[in-house]
Amino acid sequence: MAITILTDTMCDVPQEYVERYNIRVLPLLVNFGEESFRDGIDITPDDFFRRLENSEQLPTTSQINPPQFECVFREEIGNNNTVIAILGSSKLSGTFNSAMIAKDMVDSDNIHIIDSKAVTLGAGLLVIKAAKLAQEGRTAEEIVSEIEEATNRLKQFFIIGNLKYLYKGGRISLSASVLGSILNIKPIVTTVDGKLEMQEKTRGMKRAISVIMDMIEEKGWTLNDKVIGINHSICAEDAYYFEEVINAKYKPKEIIRGGVGSVVGTHAGPGCVALHFES
Repeated sequence: MAITILTDTMCDVPQEYVERYNIRVLPLLVNFGEESFRDGIDITPDDFFRRLENSEQLPTTSQINPPQFECVFREEIGNNNTVIAILGSSKLSGTFNSAMIAKDMVDSDNIHIIDSKAVTLGAGLLVIKAAKLAQEGRTAEEIVSEIEEATNRLKQFFIIGNLKYLYKGGRISLSASVLGSILNIKPIVTTVDGKLEMQEKTRGMKRAISVIMDMIEEKGWTLNDKVIGINHSICAEDAYYFEEVINAKYKPKEIIRGGVGSVVGTHAGPGCVALHFES
């Protein structure tokens, strides 16, 4: 049986890799008031952030529902394919639970659902890894085992460039947002057991990058010979600088570059840079 690697747009797999490894991607819905858009299809990242900057209220996102997953699962099983679905963190979206419900509806042993416990390109790294393993001819069971182990090694660091969106999302107060903007505060956020948690507050993007590099060294981690991900929300220069800092100290095996999509972008806003890797 052939293996289909399935994911959602919360995982922000770059289109280049979607096409190279024939990854199937299902879109979440992005809602600006009464208008709804299929993430990555009806609205591009540039369109999304332009709307976000001009919107008084934060947009919302709608999970993929069980009937949508059921339809895809039945189609793939009908084509004699095994499905491995790697989805955005179950702590941050109901999409994973929708997939589990649909799996029970289809009742097939050839459907495997994995909670990435991650978001954006961090989850995307796991999707790409699974697709590479499938291309190498590994069995579904081997792929699932490797990816489930990898979820526990995955590290993610987000530098939030604009506090306005944390305030709009109710995560910080108005006074903290205003003062933080005046002081050029750049919070560092990580994922812990599938949830986003504030790690540290720094002043300036370059200082934030330096702090992350220090954290990596203090933990005894390395980026040498690793596949790493760097993505950003319309702040390419900051992402390029981060990459230069990494390359000056480490020799990654591969750097996967991409954008921060609508789901994380809703809360992080423009100006976010993120690093993802397995420890």
